[in-house]
Amino acid sequence: MSGQIVLNTRPRGQAAELSLLLTGAGFSAVEAPAIQVIRAWDTADLSAARDGLRAGRFAWVVLASQNAGRALVVELRSARIVSGVATAAALGLTPHIPLERFSAAAALEALRPHLQPGERVLVPRGAEGRDELLDGLRGLGVNVVAPVAYRTAAAEPFVLASEVRGRHFDAITVCSPSALGALLAANLQPEIQAAALVCLGDTTALAAREAGLRVDAVATTTSMGALVDAVRSALAPEAVV
Repeated sequence: MSGQIVLNTRPRGQAAELSLLLTGAGFSAVEAPAIQVIRAWDTADLSAARDGLRAGRFAWVVLASQNAGRALVVELRSARIVSGVATAAALGLTPHIPLERFSAAAALEALRPHLQPGERVLVPRGAEGRDELLDGLRGLGVNVVAPVAYRTAAAEPFVLASEVRGRHFDAITVCSPSALGALLAANLQPEIQAAALVCLGDTTALAAREAGLRVDAVATTTSMGALVDAVRSALAPEAVV
């Protein structure tokens, strides 16, 4: 393990935790942010969400990521929340339904017995997010409020390529389909294929496979600690890649 090099593609400002854990596990971490996260709240939507949370108008709040809830942390402390355990920890919240591995399917399954038709559910989301969760909730008869909380922007392909191209990496970590897309847009397929590709969640892993890439490991939970464990598994001497 000693000296093995792992590419950390987390956004700047969110990469430090993963790099620290990788270093602590004996890896050499190299940061090259593939995306940046940009706050995208409409002022009226943010005010309405905060007012609604304070007034208890939402039966549940579903947080797919820490970026979804970052602007609402104070108001969320009194809300019933469904989120991944890593998201809750990052925001300092205690969810009513914690999910070790957040996904739309897992959130829907967990919420199904608790929802009543007509109830309001707040789902702050990313601009590029998929509709599986929203459609599933609407199918259960609830009123879904889904304001855009953030958007992601890919790193400039030239900049990303200059940081990655031609360098050796034993493993490359990707935490979202948008991060993977940024690597592909920078024409870094050779570097990806030469390394162990380690994904944070099933959605990212699916996007990689749909792009024709081999996925060597997927974190068992949506946390940075689990991602490091997945890197360790992918690079273990006995691992088949």
